[in-house]
Amino acid sequence: MFELTPERALIIEKTAVIADLHLGIENAMQNVGIAIPRMQITDIIERTSNLIKKYDLRRLIVAGDLKHEFSTNLPYEWEDVKRFVESVEIELSVVRGNHDNYLAAILAEYSIELKEYEKVGDYYVIHGHRDFDFEKIIMGHEHPAVKVRVRGAMYSFPCFLVADKSKIVLPAFSKLVAGSDVLQKNFLSPILAKAKSFEVYAVEDEVFYLGELETLRNLV
Repeated sequence: MFELTPERALIIEKTAVIADLHLGIENAMQNVGIAIPRMQITDIIERTSNLIKKYDLRRLIVAGDLKHEFSTNLPYEWEDVKRFVESVEIELSVVRGNHDNYLAAILAEYSIELKEYEKVGDYYVIHGHRDFDFEKIIMGHEHPAVKVRVRGAMYSFPCFLVADKSKIVLPAFSKLVAGSDVLQKNFLSPILAKAKSFEVYAVEDEVFYLGELETLRNLV
């Protein structure tokens, strides 16, 4: 059995799986003329540490996109990835995401292999940008969110998706990455493109089951 948590993590067998940290995103935004404070790494380290303590974890798996920039390792990425890795005091596994080109060079300093997939319990942990023929999957990549209108105001909540009862999509762990509204957009992952049913679990202070995606889309 697994647990979906308000910390945007999935817990199974004393292992947490998180996805889409996008460390160094501030550097990439600066390079296109958008200046934002460099605060994400401190937030992510604090939230990861609290997650490990709260659930008494023994292992942490990052399901891809640990860093942000596709084409190089930016200065912030070198520094932030190293700070993150050095802050994790339990076993750490990292799965390759589509943003993780050149990440292996940073992880090599810590003898951490950048893997194509990892295994926890009966599930295979992947990023989700490539197709894999595994029956039970935990993945990221989509940055799923659900937008709800309440009394004229629009609210967006990160969410978990469960596809075909066997494939679990994690919300982005980064709070700087905009969520993709599952009520409006087609999925990017070839794995989800083949799925026939989806259940939606919104994340706020708790995890709330909202129902079947198709039903929610019909209400919009």
